[in-house]
Formats: sequence, C-alpha cells, structure tokens
Amino acid sequence: MAEAKGLPADELEAISERVLQFSEADHCRVRINSGWRGYTRVATNRITSAGGSDSTSVNISSIFGKRVASVDTNRLGDSDLLNAVRRSEQMARLVPENPEYLPELGPQQYQDNGAYYAETGELEPSTRASAAAIAIDQANAAGQIVSSYMDVRAGTSSIGTSNGLFGSHSSTAVAYTLTSRSPDGLKSGWAGDAANNWNNIESQRVADDAIEKCRDWHKTPLDPGEYTVILEPTAVGMLMLRMMNSFNRRTADEGRSYFSNPNGGNRLGEQLFDERVNLWSDPAYADGETAPFNSIGQPLVRQKWVEDGRLTGLACSRYWAQQQGVEALGSPSNFIMEGGDNPLEEMIASTNYGVLITRFWYIRGLNPRIISYTGLSRDGTFLIEDGKITRPVTNFRFNQSLVSMLENIEMVGPSVRVAASENSSVSTPIVVPPLKVRGFNLSSVSDAI
Repeated sequence: MAEAKGLPADELEAISERVLQFSEADHCRVRINSGWRGYTRVATNRITSAGGSDSTSVNISSIFGKRVASVDTNRLGDSDLLNAVRRSEQMARLVPENPEYLPELGPQQYQDNGAYYAETGELEPSTRASAAAIAIDQANAAGQIVSSYMDVRAGTSSIGTSNGLFGSHSSTAVAYTLTSRSPDGLKSGWAGDAANNWNNIESQRVADDAIEKCRDWHKTPLDPGEYTVILEPTAVGMLMLRMMNSFNRRTADEGRSYFSNPNGGNRLGEQLFDERVNLWSDPAYADGETAPFNSIGQPLVRQKWVEDGRLTGLACSRYWAQQQGVEALGSPSNFIMEGGDNPLEEMIASTNYGVLITRFWYIRGLNPRIISYTGLSRDGTFLIEDGKITRPVTNFRFNQSLVSMLENIEMVGPSVRVAASENSSVSTPIVVPPLKVRGFNLSSVSDAI
C-alpha cells in the first residue's frame, strides 16, 4: 500500500500513548484524524478556486465514574496535549453523569480493509483540473453554464483507550458533482460520482449526463399525484442514506420506529419489504471501504440488515445490548442495496405512464413510524408515456414513506455507487440500483429549477 497522507499509524499510536500517560481520569479515550483534503471548484465555466490542506486533530475524552467530557486540539506538543487532557478532566468533573456510559473497550481485532488508494492520495491538482475541463469544454460547446465541486480526502484515523485498545485505518475518498444551467437559468441538469479510488470517477460520464439533462429539461405542467416513478440511482441513494439510521434496535424496542412490534419489542425476522430488497453494510466493500471500527472502537464487519425483504438486523449500542441481554451491534458505516437485471432503458420501455426522476434536494424527515420523508425533485424530471420519455415536466415536492417505496418495487437495475450527499462533499458510501416503483407520492408542484 502507498504511504498514506497525514501522520503514519505508529506516530498516531505514540500521540495516543502520550495522552493516555498524561491522563488522571478513571478512563480515557483518544481519537485522532490526520490527513489531507483537496478541492477544485468550477463556476461560470472556469475553475475559480482550488487548494488543499493538511491537518491533524486529537479528540480526548476523560471519564470520572459516569461523567464524560471531551476536548479537541490540533496542537501536538507535550505541553499542549497535557493542557488538553487537563481541560477535559476539569470539564468531566463538572458535567452531569451519563447513566448509559460503559467502561472503555479493551484490545479488539479489526479487519484490514485496504481502503487507501494511491491514485487518490497522490492526485495532482492538474489531474483534477483536467477532469473539470471536460465539462467546461462541453458546456461551452453546448452554450451552457456549469458549476462543479470536487472533494478529495486522504489520511489515517485512530482510536485508543486506557484499557489497552488501539486501532488505525487509512483511507481515501472522492466526490464530484456537476450542475449545468442554460444562460437564462430556466434549464438545469445534474450528475455526480463518488468513489474511494479516483480511477473510478467517471468524469466524462458526469459531463455527458449533466449537459444532456440540461439540454432536454425545462418546466412543463404536470399535475401532482401518485405515479409510477423510475428513480435513477442517485435519487434512490439519497433516500437510502436517510433510511440507514432507521435500523436501530433501541428505537424499535421502545416503540418509536417502523420496526417496533405493536405488542412490544421489535420486528426482527418479519417480512417487511419486497423480496428483492437486500440491504447490508460491509466496511471491506470494494471501493466503498470504511473504517473497521466506530467512534468507541467497536469492530465493524459485514452485516445484513434486510435479506429477501425480511428484517434481519438492527444496530444495538453496548448499553442497550446490556439492558436487553443481546449482543451489541454497531451502526452501518456504509449502505449497500443489491441490484437486479433491469437496466434503466428497460424500465422506461416497460412504463405506460410514469415519471423519471434524476435526484432529490432538501430532504427532510417526517414520521419515523413509517420512515417517511419529504423533499424536492431537481435537475431533470421527465414524463414517460407508452414506454418513451415524451417531455420534461415541472419539479415536485414528494411526501413518501420509504417503507411503501420498498414494498412497491416493480423493477430493479444494477447497483452503482452514487454521490448521495446534498452538500457535494465526501460522505457515507452508498451503493444502490435504479428502481421502478408504483404509487410514489408527488404531492405538490415545485417552482424549483
């Protein structure tokens, strides 16, 4: 593996050990992030800014009994670390007790995920500029105006505890999103990509998709209502990114989620979705790797959450596991939905009357009991009639239960990794297919472009 950006793991371990030696608390936890972040920004068909920065931050948590407080510092000298430790200890003596605190974990076994890609870690600004230039050149030729953001990260994180735990993880990640507008601002197209390996960022495809959507889309009237919709992978991913945190055993056991059993407890083992729905997380998933541990040092491994539509897993904190007499299970660090054999073109051809949606925006939660969300379609919404895209249509506000969405699946396409975040930055790896879904609630017309 190429040498990672940021401080190497042995130096992070040495910093962690120094902090733990300074500690006078009952327990202490040290989390360190060290690495590099670069970016390239495009506006009005030109690169307007680009840069990069190195940083190392140390988070120190001190615990007295069940009183916990944390301090962050980016100063690594002995006196600076000592001062940070003492500040966290001073705060920990003052804060209220956390009745759910459990002692720090001891040594753990973590899998090696191989998440650091030299192609990303050694990425030059000129390479990022060349990728951006593909879209700029195409936009100029098409008479459109593009803006884009490329976020690149590379580095190493670590965790250590006063009970002898230490783990580290090196990784890289890229997110690239592009919006193209017509000069009058009445047309818009969007495309994006995300990967851990720069070589998997499809700059040409992103440019082609955004500029084509902008060329073809403008607002024409269509009444709101329940429609058969074809959700492109990004649209699916933006919804599944929100749904992944619903797989929580405590909220289910306490009667606060869709996964709650009306008679008490949870619905583990029940058939809840279409049988083609398979959801899992895997820190070692190729080009979607994540750290093999969470913020308290719990090991993370491949975990199925839904298998053939049946609920098979709910994340469970150490505290709640102790209360319920079950094993603790960390929350998903990425989210993967199994794909199918129906390409987007086949979905369109099979649809008599429906709507094709590129992506969503301003997504907000509504009701956790049915896992419902609202938001807006953006940058390419089209009417399908008799198996063909016939015209672009206005954007809509949707108001939709994701449970119903996963119950009403008609077709599933191949899975791909998508840029699922709304802020265009590196985010949780999400791998999903396009979906054809019946009864999707486009509740009102939106004036959004």
